[in-house]
Amino acid sequence: MKLFVLFAAALFVTGMTARADDNIDQLLYSKLGQQRNTLAGLKELMKQAETELKAKPDDYGLLWMFAALNYYRGEFYSTKPEDKKKYFTLCKDYADKAVKANPKGIAGHYWLGVGLAKWAEANGVLYSLFSADDILNQMTIVINMDPTYFKGLPFAIRASVYALAPGIISVGDWAKARADIASALKYGKDYRSNYLIIADIYISWGEWNNAAKTIEEGLALPYDKRLPLEENDCIAKLKLRQAKVDVELAKNRKK
Repeated sequence: MKLFVLFAAALFVTGMTARADDNIDQLLYSKLGQQRNTLAGLKELMKQAETELKAKPDDYGLLWMFAALNYYRGEFYSTKPEDKKKYFTLCKDYADKAVKANPKGIAGHYWLGVGLAKWAEANGVLYSLFSADDILNQMTIVINMDPTYFKGLPFAIRASVYALAPGIISVGDWAKARADIASALKYGKDYRSNYLIIADIYISWGEWNNAAKTIEEGLALPYDKRLPLEENDCIAKLKLRQAKVDVELAKNRKK
């Protein structure tokens, strides 16, 4: 059975109601999707997707899934800067193809925004004038289509753009960032990745008490055994932030 058909079948079995070609849960929670939790499994998924894309180069579902798989390769399995640039470039490029294949497809816009953000980060231009507008626009499209999509992450990502982009000559707006933080926690209060992104925003603002509270809440969430790759990475990063924030709070207490 073909890769995308397998994902769609898994989605049907779980009883989910969203469109089979647009729901991220089929990539995250299906038995086949669990292969991404090892490098060997992820490579096999990528190989299958590449093979199927040769036969169906304009298939929307395959395009956004391949974009997502390249994100996972760059984010979780690549340590060299050039490798990260390679996979994040592929992520944004294939997501862009997905958007062109189906402009109304929410997953394509989501992964295009993520791919642009990770590509910009890898190239040292995150939230610069070059990338901020594009990232924000893609997340806004996703939010307008479905504010519940991907457990509030589009709000958290958009919040980080508003929080960190220049405010005078770009899209920076702290008030909008705070509103999006609230929305991210409304739709994804049980999703640890939201807390990591929000903690980074508070750290960038020097709001150490808010950062500490956010990190504590993120670390206190139950461990999702279905997402070991994401969970282990996020917990480790939150603990690193916690150590940094604790140092800053200690400094403030001495003043």
